Amino acid sequence: MTTADAHILAGAYALDAVDDLERAAFTRHLGECPVCAGEVAGFRETAALLGTAAAVGPDESLRRRVLAEVVQTRQLPPQVTAEPAVSARRAPWRKRALIGVTSVAAAGALLVGGIGIGLDQPVSGRPVPVADGAVTSAPDATTVRTAATGGGSVSATISRRLGKVLVAQSLPSLDAGHAYEVWLTGPGAPRSAGLVGPDGTIEVALPAGVDGVAVTVEPATGSLRPTTPSIANLTVG
Repeated sequence: MTTADAHILAGAYALDAVDDLERAAFTRHLGECPVCAGEVAGFRETAALLGTAAAVGPDESLRRRVLAEVVQTRQLPPQVTAEPAVSARRAPWRKRALIGVTSVAAAGALLVGGIGIGLDQPVSGRPVPVADGAVTSAPDATTVRTAATGGGSVSATISRRLGKVLVAQSLPSLDAGHAYEVWLTGPGAPRSAGLVGPDGTIEVALPAGVDGVAVTVEPATGSLRPTTPSIANLTVG
């Protein structure tokens, strides 16, 4: 291990992400390098603080913005760049060092910011959008349709067996600052099912007790509660 390699191994050493030979060599290096000793102490302090960190729930407005972008953003394949052959022998050292530093740094950022986003988990009772197309071909699928205030129509295809409802709309276009939002109704306040996608549909889980679907016009980022009267209401019993 060269001196240059040793200097970048502080994060991996602090997280015990080194093998026995590396640990012994880096321990000797610490006795001669106060800079690395200070970095290791800082990384260990951050890791210790994580053990006592309190969980903080995700920000609901941020989650709405992320979900709104998900249905409109095309996913691109990763870009892979080949590493130069001359660095192949030192790649394992640098890779472990990078993992150590970025792991501690990222964990520290979560500790300070307290932000967590789970796109596949419901928050505050809101259903999670799904889109596998199975609801329309389900044996128990039924469809209801209604005209919408201001023109157009909205339909809902329900499968209680799958526990899903597919809402499709043929409604007038909105300006960039607004979007159609779907709500599941029943006992209690309406629950947002999310914004209608660019293709005019949204397929969501249908929890027990839900007996209706409503559509409103909301800001493009979505709303926690309806802010305008519904333009369409359907019974999905």
